[in-house]
Amino acid sequence: MNWPNLITLFRLFLIPIYLTVLPNISYSYKHFFSLFIITIGALLDILDGYIARKYSLVTDLGTVLDPLADKLLLVTVGIGLWLNEKLPLWLIIFIMIREAFMILGGLINYLYTKVVISANFWGKFNTCYVYLLIISYIFNWSIKEYLAIGFIGIVLLTTGIYFKIFLSKLKLKRVNIYNNGDKIKGF
Repeated sequence: MNWPNLITLFRLFLIPIYLTVLPNISYSYKHFFSLFIITIGALLDILDGYIARKYSLVTDLGTVLDPLADKLLLVTVGIGLWLNEKLPLWLIIFIMIREAFMILGGLINYLYTKVVISANFWGKFNTCYVYLLIISYIFNWSIKEYLAIGFIGIVLLTTGIYFKIFLSKLKLKRVNIYNNGDKIKGF
């Protein structure tokens, strides 16, 4: 266990903190608490990534836990904001479906290829955009609906990019299997 992984685990620990504190604070402060939690989560995400890259502490565990922490924290805070009437239900459902698809795709990829697909620019961009979108709803910015429409486009784009990477990893795995002389049914 290294520092970046410990920071990522702390980000996961923010979820039970959020779920415990949110029901017990005044309605007028719930959205500020949600903003506080996602801000801490985002800053810690930047910190653990920086430390991991700068000191060559990137691990398979961190490569899996880091995006999982992002997804679970965003979905949890999103549901909390929806329950407190700050986010529309369709947006939460859309975010949840996208994140579930990404987690499932990553799991399937790992089971078949034994390779973890690390975060790329587009995945990080998508996460930052979701943070911005949530903040726009918290503060009721007039552009929030436009940001929501843009989010749909970004999700389609990033999901397509992820699917292309997934297919290339499967193709590479199939080539490696044939090159080693090991023929597996279905490949």
